Amino acid sequence: MADDTVKPSIIERRVALEERKRVDEMSPEEMRRALLTSDLTRLPNRRAFDEAAQAPAVAMSDVDGLKALNKVCDDAGDALLRAKADALREAGLDAYHDKGDEFVCRGDNAEELRTKLERARAILRERTVIVKRPDGINLSFTGADFSFGTGTDIAEAELLLKRHKAEREQRGDIGRGELRGITIKSHQPNDSDQASSSFEKLGPPTTK
Repeated sequence: MADDTVKPSIIERRVALEERKRVDEMSPEEMRRALLTSDLTRLPNRRAFDEAAQAPAVAMSDVDGLKALNKVCDDAGDALLRAKADALREAGLDAYHDKGDEFVCRGDNAEELRTKLERARAILRERTVIVKRPDGINLSFTGADFSFGTGTDIAEAELLLKRHKAEREQRGDIGRGELRGITIKSHQPNDSDQASSSFEKLGPPTTK
């Protein structure tokens, strides 16, 4: 028997699509903004990055454990990508959402980019991201992180991103297809932080 239940997330996407303006209703500026902006993160997209003037330094980064997080909750991955986008903005980065979990940034020099990216990592690790599941349970997680590489062009940045990920894998910070270092908490909407909450620690315990 077919399941007629429609997930809230699907309904929300349909509503969002219905609320979008038709192309023939858009001004030229609105069309340009839509073409050059990520719907998910509201950051400029890869096309905007490619059309911008060449920068002296660029960076590429991707988040840890996105696929594993999506298995916990369908909308958790999207929430993490939005949280990372916010962290990049708050760190003062000229950031762009490339595709999936990949982001690119532009800067005046590699050292400045690395400093700001480390600041963004610190912001994201401390951030509590909250997602409401279809069953009404609230899910929150902290400790999210990402790897990055910086260079004079995208090719060099991507190479150094792979090196950074390999170094973190060797240290045990990340594992392919795994969530490590992330604390996930689920509770009923009316529960307080101190009562009736269940905690799951994914990955090695965090040392103080």
